[in-house]
Amino acid sequence: MKIALKKIKIADIEIIQSELLKFIRNKVDNIAHCKDYEKYCNDIIIIDTLQNMFFIFRTKIESKKQVSNITLSPTQAVILLFCCQWQREERTEVQRIAMQMVSDVLHEKLVNI
Repeated sequence: MKIALKKIKIADIEIIQSELLKFIRNKVDNIAHCKDYEKYCNDIIIIDTLQNMFFIFRTKIESKKQVSNITLSPTQAVILLFCCQWQREERTEVQRIAMQMVSDVLHEKLVNI
């Protein structure tokens, strides 16, 4: 089963990739202090999945197309949804709008599986 994000602007993919990297750094910083073994293991899975997704987005950005489709597994979609819904105070309005748009699409697709 795959989840497709269609006709995503490269500018939005760049924002998603940047936010994804910040989310990875946040998870890596928090993992060192984690005392809960289950949360620790979940964070490792999230970090690994996000790092793989970072390269998916990089490939799309380097393709030089103006819009691109992204195909995700359900696991990738859920983890990207976590990233989109992460409340990072320093997000600009443009970043917030792009992440909300992706969040809305992912949420709709995931509830309709």
